[in-house]
Order: sequence, then C-alpha cells, then structure tokens
Amino acid sequence: MKRLLTLMLSLLPVAHAAGGGYATPADFGYPPLSMEPPQYLTPATEREWRITGQPPLRATLQGVRGKWGNEATIILRTPSGRDWAFPAYALSDTDLDAVSDWLKKNHFEEFETFREGTSLVHVHSVIPVGKEYHVNLIMTDGSRIALRTNAEPANREYAIKQPRNAFQVTDTTLEMLRRHSARKPENKPELPIATSVDEATLYAATHDVGIALFHLNRRGGAIDLAFRRYLANKPELVAQWAQHFVFLMAYSDEHGMYPAECHDGDFTLALTHGFQGTHEVELCNTSSLHAQLRLAWLSNTSYLGFIVYLHNKRSGNPYQQKFTTCNHSGIVTTDGMLRLLDNQFHLFGH
Repeated sequence: MKRLLTLMLSLLPVAHAAGGGYATPADFGYPPLSMEPPQYLTPATEREWRITGQPPLRATLQGVRGKWGNEATIILRTPSGRDWAFPAYALSDTDLDAVSDWLKKNHFEEFETFREGTSLVHVHSVIPVGKEYHVNLIMTDGSRIALRTNAEPANREYAIKQPRNAFQVTDTTLEMLRRHSARKPENKPELPIATSVDEATLYAATHDVGIALFHLNRRGGAIDLAFRRYLANKPELVAQWAQHFVFLMAYSDEHGMYPAECHDGDFTLALTHGFQGTHEVELCNTSSLHAQLRLAWLSNTSYLGFIVYLHNKRSGNPYQQKFTTCNHSGIVTTDGMLRLLDNQFHLFGH
C-alpha cells in the first residue's frame, strides 16, 4: 500500500502536465538521452610486440580469431593504420600475457558450436524467445553480431541437420547463455526515452537499436499508472529493453485523442521502415472528416498499444547475414500489467 501511494504521488506532476504528446525522460525520472555511441569493450593500449622472425613492432591489439590457444590468430594495428595478422605461437610469452589480460578484462568467453567452430565473444545480451535464445555478441574486433541458438541441449548428429539460420551450441555454451540470461542488473536500469521521432531515429542509428512506440493513453490514467508500476517491478526487463530499443511514449489529451504530432510520427516511422497500413493512408488525407478519424485512432483507454520498428534487423548466420526492415505490434491490457507476469510485452517478436 505504501509503495502504491508513493507511486501515485510521483504521478501528480505528470497528471497536471500539458495534454497529449510525447513524454520526456524526466516524466519517468530518467536523464536526457546521450547520443554518444556505446563502448562495449575497453580498448587495448599501444605497446611493443616481439614476433618470431620480425623486428619489434609497435601496434595495438585489434582482435583475436579462433579458439584461444597456439592456433589462434592475433590481429595488430600499427600507428599508420595497417593491420597485421600473426599466429599466437609466434608471439613472445609477454605478448601472450598481454592478450590474455585484455581478454579477461573484457570478459571474453568461448562460444562453441557444433558446425561453425569456436570463437571468443563478449556476451552482450541473451533473450529467451520460445524454444530459442536470441543472442547479441561483441566480437574481439568490437563488431556486434546477432544470432539465434537452441535453448535446449542438442547432440552433434541432430545439430548438423538443423537449418543454418540458427546456431546449434554445445552444452557448455548453452550453460553460459543460461547464466547470462539470468543476470540481474547491478544498478537501477533506465529506459532511453526520446522526445521526437527525429531524436529516436538518431539514437537508433548511433546505438544500433530498434524504436519502440508506446501509446499510453491519458497521463496519470489507468494505463499510465499500471505501466509505471510494471516498470518499477520489472528491473530485469527494463535493463533488457534498454539494451535493444529507444522509446517513444505517446500520450492522448484530456479528451482521449492523440495529437497530430503523434500521428505524424507514426506515419513517418512507418514510411521510413517501408510499411504503410490502412491507418497511414488515412493520415495522408487532410479533409476534416479524415482528420477526425486519425485523431480517434488508438484512443481506446482499455489497453496500451505498441509498435516496434527495426531498421537493420539481422537474420541468418552472422557470417552471411541479411539486414532487413520490419515491424510488429501488440497490445497489453491494464489487467495484464497488474498481474506482473514475466513479459507481457513481446517486443522481440515472440
């Protein structure tokens, strides 16, 4: 009861704010968006390397290919920008220690598959989706790849017969993914909330994330209150969302209508991502009748509607990936949010 009272009191300034439009980060107690690209890895420092059969070489470690050991390939970059590749067995013990220390500092682990071999990866996120894991990995060269894996144990004979658009990982790797999937956020997670479509688009481009558009109906209303309670009680989910999306939170006015800026934003996002449904066709018509219809779109107060836009959705084997645009939508009722189930919002296309 005390928690609910505190939450209601925190909504008072929101309830008295201006009518419809997009929320600001401050409305949810978050700081403004930062457009600085995320840094997933601690960069290596330039040092002198001693390679068998080569003169001393000043360079910076750029990455490691293959399973860590004598057969791994070490990628170095000279101050002039030239890349060199050397087998690990050609490096001095001091050099190998430097590589090993950098891998440990960045929490690299072995990602072992039945068909594609073993790679060193930094696990960015692991999301259970049905009978699969959707996994984002940071490679040693700093690149980020997305792939799907099995979520249940698989033997080699079964694994090699499966479609190649999903990786079949060994039991050791599967246990690693389960561990990361169950991680708890160390600090209170914060959702990245944009105040306009332009800001959301820029953030999505610089952070390689999707755009999640939520229609929260009236400020301080039942949907808004239930959604805020859901966020307060689901920090793990908030942390997961924050890694993969930037949010636009649209509010209706006191009459239950969404303002023109929100509908224009819907239209812009749909066109940008190559989608145009019937409601977007209505937005193109400027007659007063159709304008009234567009203002009534999604003004229902019994549910929260959302649309997810992905401009660079990755599909298939990460070494043969295709990048496509897509969207999907869904609704969540007030009652659904109050039950606080694991994930009422299927933002990842469940």
